[in-house]
Amino acid sequence: MHKLFTILGILLCTATNALGQDWSLNIYNDDASENFKPVKYEHVLRDSLGVLREIHVYILKLHELSFLEAAMDSVVYKNKQVEAFVHVGSKHNWSILHSGNVPDEYLYKSGYKQKFYSKTRFSYKELASLENRIIKYSENSGFPFARIELDSIQLTESYFSATLDYQSGPLIRFDTVALVGSARVKRKYIESYLGITPGALYNQQKAQNLERQLKQLQYLKVVKAPEIFFSAGKAQPVLFVNVRKCNQLDGYIGFQPNSSSSKKMLLTGEFNMNLKNLLQSGKELSVQWKRFDVQSQLLKTSYLHPRLFHSNIDIKLNFNLLKQDTSFLTLDRNAAIYMGLNATSKIKFFAGLKSNTALGSTQTNSNEGNNYDFKFFNYGVGYTLMTLDDIFYPMKGWNVTIDVSTGNKKILNYESLSTDIAIPTSAMQWTGETSVQAFIRVGKKATLLNQFQGGTVQSQNLVLSDLYRVGGLKTLRGFNENNYYVSDYAIYTLEYRYFTDESSYVMLFANQAYVHNKLNGDYTDWPIGFGTGISFSTKAGIFQFIYALGYAKDQPLSLNLSKIHFGLVSRF
Repeated sequence: MHKLFTILGILLCTATNALGQDWSLNIYNDDASENFKPVKYEHVLRDSLGVLREIHVYILKLHELSFLEAAMDSVVYKNKQVEAFVHVGSKHNWSILHSGNVPDEYLYKSGYKQKFYSKTRFSYKELASLENRIIKYSENSGFPFARIELDSIQLTESYFSATLDYQSGPLIRFDTVALVGSARVKRKYIESYLGITPGALYNQQKAQNLERQLKQLQYLKVVKAPEIFFSAGKAQPVLFVNVRKCNQLDGYIGFQPNSSSSKKMLLTGEFNMNLKNLLQSGKELSVQWKRFDVQSQLLKTSYLHPRLFHSNIDIKLNFNLLKQDTSFLTLDRNAAIYMGLNATSKIKFFAGLKSNTALGSTQTNSNEGNNYDFKFFNYGVGYTLMTLDDIFYPMKGWNVTIDVSTGNKKILNYESLSTDIAIPTSAMQWTGETSVQAFIRVGKKATLLNQFQGGTVQSQNLVLSDLYRVGGLKTLRGFNENNYYVSDYAIYTLEYRYFTDESSYVMLFANQAYVHNKLNGDYTDWPIGFGTGISFSTKAGIFQFIYALGYAKDQPLSLNLSKIHFGLVSRF
């Protein structure tokens, strides 16, 4: 009879709801004790379904407050005014919660201690949290079908006791990874990258991280979410991935007369090679050469060897050469070891040797600072975090890099011309660098990029080649490439991108910077740049065109001084 009354009430509410007026709700607890503190609830709701949901939520709140007998007695409908009569009952505490047949290891990992569930306040949330922790540890230990429930329940007037009943289900181990699609990658490498070893105990956390990890690989395109197939005690991850064009090979070569000799021609130009997934095993090789003016050139090379001996360790080797006109020649070699912390983050340890040769004279001065021969052995630690939903065209997620290094720098062939300007020939030097990108999705086709870049270098014997070079497409738009030589800088960029398709977008941006050069009379400025641009895919590659204006101490805001940054990156 009670059930029939409730059903008729629900039907009546549904029929009268068409009028679109608000419903009022009043809940009565006639059997509550004198010291019962009223529980808050919504008195005005939009429809009858909202009323029933609010009553249900109210009862759950009573359960969480240890009133385990709380239940709805009856509901009275008067047009759109609802009166609910809820039985509260007595307040219950834990008598005891026995561990039952749960393995000791699982109890320890879940944080279970019997004293927490003996003569203490009963809480559904705490109990559910304990059960979830046990199940989660079980799922990551080869038992993805485990379940847990309460057994031997005893409910007295004021106390509640029970025993945990754990059922592990079948033991499951990982099978070999299956690749579906056009992706060209060795199975053993991808298994090592994903942390999956055939025959190892199944781990639900690793299964959940599969798609996120795959999206961090530039040479793979995830067609659809990975799936797990269970059969005969084995779990086989199936990856739906296609090959993705990400290798880069481009450049140009030019010749011009050499001012020092009319008989020889000077080679100028640029060459970029960036090869991914070498030997189908994730290895990377990068070479960049640039002769950006008559007497200056740059060479950058790097090699990445991932998953050394199928471990979670990556090795990266770097060699950089920079010749800056007639000022200096710098060689920088370093090696880094990356260790995976989880599916999205790594910690880095690195060491390197940087040497500088002052060209022409061992003691020179410029507007930016002093220039001396030196050798600098440095070492440091770094951290990276990558949660982008797409490595090339992200709509949401984070990309964070932080590096801190230190070491001893020795000035060579130095003789002070004056005691007033003497600098130490040996001093500690440290640097801190960071890059933080946060993509926030705005609607279906747009994203908002918040980016911060910063760096600082500190030492008592800083020289010209220690300084950062700021300005241009990748740092401070609206200014010439490498416009500033600075010892400290910080750049905040706000950029709105609207995608016309999955690989093309238009943008609006603004960047505010702080630059400081302590070697040049403590030069400080706050340059700002803003503008618009477009990036789109062509058969030749990714073309990017950006128009920007900049304002600073030495650059007034003028259309005549606007900058056009553009580039074409070919991929194969």
